[in-house]
Amino acid sequence: MGDSPKINLTIPSTDRKGSSRSPSPSPTQKRKNIFTNLLPQNLGVIQGGSATGNPRNKCALKPGHSLMDWIRLGSSGCDLAGTKGVVSPVSHAELAKHCKKGDAWIAIRGKVYNVTRYMDFHPGGSDELMRGVGKDATKLFEEVHAWVNYEQLLGKCYIGPLRNVATLNLDGLDFPSGQSNKTQSPTSANNGGFRLPFSISLTPTPTPTAPPTPEKTPDIQPRFDWIQKTSDLTIIFYTKSLCNPGLTVEQLTDVDTEVRVIVERQTFTYHLKFAHEVQWPCVTRIALESGKVELIFRKAQPALWTTYGTMERKRGGGDVEPKEYDAITCHKFNHDSYAIVLRPKRKLLQVQPIGYHISVTVRVQGTGEATRSYTPVPGLYLPVPCPGSCLALLVKSYTSGIVSKSLTSSTSAGSAFRVSQPRGNFALYRLKNHCRIALLAAGSGITPILGIIDYLLERSNNRIELLKLLYFNRTEEDIWCRGKLEAIANKDTRFSVRHILSEPKGTWGGERGRISDEIATDLASRTSPTSAITFCCVCGPPPFNDAAITHLAGAGFTSDDVHVFQG
Repeated sequence: MGDSPKINLTIPSTDRKGSSRSPSPSPTQKRKNIFTNLLPQNLGVIQGGSATGNPRNKCALKPGHSLMDWIRLGSSGCDLAGTKGVVSPVSHAELAKHCKKGDAWIAIRGKVYNVTRYMDFHPGGSDELMRGVGKDATKLFEEVHAWVNYEQLLGKCYIGPLRNVATLNLDGLDFPSGQSNKTQSPTSANNGGFRLPFSISLTPTPTPTAPPTPEKTPDIQPRFDWIQKTSDLTIIFYTKSLCNPGLTVEQLTDVDTEVRVIVERQTFTYHLKFAHEVQWPCVTRIALESGKVELIFRKAQPALWTTYGTMERKRGGGDVEPKEYDAITCHKFNHDSYAIVLRPKRKLLQVQPIGYHISVTVRVQGTGEATRSYTPVPGLYLPVPCPGSCLALLVKSYTSGIVSKSLTSSTSAGSAFRVSQPRGNFALYRLKNHCRIALLAAGSGITPILGIIDYLLERSNNRIELLKLLYFNRTEEDIWCRGKLEAIANKDTRFSVRHILSEPKGTWGGERGRISDEIATDLASRTSPTSAITFCCVCGPPPFNDAAITHLAGAGFTSDDVHVFQG
């Protein structure tokens, strides 16, 4: 690989939390502590984007005002938001009224919280928290610690989304002769030939820009940090918000690990040489909304380290040779479909970006190799267990399908396959400003949709209001994951499932047909603004995808409103 720059970050002097001792913070650092101090104080967290961290201001809390006391108060049923459980939009003008210590509201990333009761629990003191009260404090928050889990800390204080509402005065409008302004609908055409909405709701979040072309994609350069406890060590990469990162971790020896961070079709490769031995497997956590990637390694010998070791950034990135996997489970769950569990032969862990696929290659006697693309699914959708380091696949076996027959044959369990690193172009940020989304899937095209369902229902920013799944199949027995999907719909009223069959058998009492103009028009209906879909994801065989694009375009959806998965 040639000479590569090495990063050797050491901490010359550390306290028990792994943070470097530093002089008293400057006034600028004090200003930033408003959100820094939202973090729990007992986790041994190193602040900042370097291994040495930033100092923090803390004040002595009153007895009975620790983090655990705050958690107990939130679990007691006390109405911390002061809204009796009612969630309502909050305007900027209304937010500004609540700017006093005894009546304190704060907005972070489009959400408004009542932090009045949290004042005495804030480790930085009430004066620091007051700096963000009565206004949108997102910018201040983003400057310091965009990855802080404030939703969990202030969840019971949530009042509602931050909104701007513009009111239109229609009294002065000229209406066509013979029509009264009392009977004229505000949405009907006026003399100018345009349409007026009943109201305008302005969400205070920027419209995402179009993604750069692959040739002009900027180098994101993930930032690196580490924290430790006596028993484990956490390696952290900070990418960027909603960049849908993926991850491959391979342990080479007890002290050598190779890490590949995948960010928007770029791959960043790092060689970590730890100061001491660590155990396998590691545990990964990816915060999709902030882009924070964590790798937690258990120390072979519990102790506090003075340095994590060294990290070398390898140049080149790009694709790597496929890794060998064994099929350890092949479970037939309907007449022609199987649940496959693939386990890596080496100490390897691969975390897929949402909507990305892998290529599976098999050796074919006499003809060389054959390759087919599949989208791994969350393990909870499998009818069989899937260990943490394994990949879960749902596979339809085709008579003429070389790869599918190899994967699903009676001898596949124990057979070896070569698996590529994740590939795809699904941009998670395209869903950022949409809270009413439709998912259109046909047959095995449900696989990339499953990960999107989980993400959207758990999303905290711009909480999803309506998520519709339209699942097209030939017969009832072709439906995958039916029980799991309907269980989610029963648990979460925001999610609904429509099964539409083209060749139903027996006593099927559900919908019949194929994707059509009528279905697309119903999704785009503007007669009911609360149920109109604003974004669609589509995945199925090429003829289905082409038909869906045509019908959605006819209903008024543009290319910016639709993402089509291509395998």
